[in-house]
Amino acid sequence: MNDLRTPAPRIETLQQFIKYLLVGGLNTVLSTAIIFIVQAAGARPVVANLVGYAIGITVSFALNSKITFRTAVTRHSALRFLIVMLVSYLANLATLLSVLHLTHAPYVAQLCGIPVYVIVGFLGNKYWAMRERTR
Repeated sequence: MNDLRTPAPRIETLQQFIKYLLVGGLNTVLSTAIIFIVQAAGARPVVANLVGYAIGITVSFALNSKITFRTAVTRHSALRFLIVMLVSYLANLATLLSVLHLTHAPYVAQLCGIPVYVIVGFLGNKYWAMRERTR
């Protein structure tokens, strides 16, 4: 197992985090474009949002498996990835509601939730969903 006290694992983790951010940025642009296209084609906003997010989650899983964490795409890792996305969303929501309660500033609350979502997602994927499995 990697020891985070040595420089090599920290550098690898930083590189993975940067890749995770880049994949997330690309995925956000792609998902948003799909949502807008589906909606412009006549779908209701909720349907367009569902289609965009479904495609976005699939693309995110594929790209993060291949590029960020370099792990095999399996049903097991896909299920774990979905669980991590759910936990990340719930952490984001808890942050949003807490900050909203304290500040009554909805835009500030939204902005505070974003890094929580990203960090929880990265750590959950790196150390659980997409970690190399030992037998």
